[in-house]
Amino acid sequence: MLDAAETLFIRDGYAATTMTAIADAGDVAVQTVYAVFGTKRAILTQLLDVRIVGDDERTPLQRRAEWQAMEREADPRRQLARLASMATRIGNRVAALYDVMAAAAGSDPEIAATYHQQQHARYRDQQRLARSLARNGALRAGLSAAHATDIMWTLANPRTYRTLVGDRHWATDAYERWLGHVLACALLKESSLASVVY
Repeated sequence: MLDAAETLFIRDGYAATTMTAIADAGDVAVQTVYAVFGTKRAILTQLLDVRIVGDDERTPLQRRAEWQAMEREADPRRQLARLASMATRIGNRVAALYDVMAAAAGSDPEIAATYHQQQHARYRDQQRLARSLARNGALRAGLSAAHATDIMWTLANPRTYRTLVGDRHWATDAYERWLGHVLACALLKESSLASVVY
């Protein structure tokens, strides 16, 4: 049902997609869709949650092995390369859904609240990395952890992925390399950039 809903949301938009259409596309009774999800809004919210982490387990991103490996990484360049890798995969899974949610937020206050919660959750996750970089003395001179978070939040963003990969047709591996490079150049002090290659 989630796959069917995703296809319809992206193709037709949130407002135009009905619960009946989701049921038909998922080859289930509409009563089943209501029983499982309750509302169309809940479908979109759960769909985004699942696509962000890549599965239907309820473990938050920051408690997953990949994120924790990034936080344990001693080399700040490799930390940012790991972030770029995760952001690329997440962007691939959710960029189109972010567009759906952003469009729906204009006319649905509850979707708007959910969208802002998702944005804030991404900010908090990236703030963890920025503070780690700051504690380890890796940030460039004069750059606070707060501004470093703002930079990561802006660059490692599904919208950036959609712009370059979706609209400008960049290959995903080229995007990932670019993102790791620009993050390193924007955030790290010069001694940490000695061997950064793009």
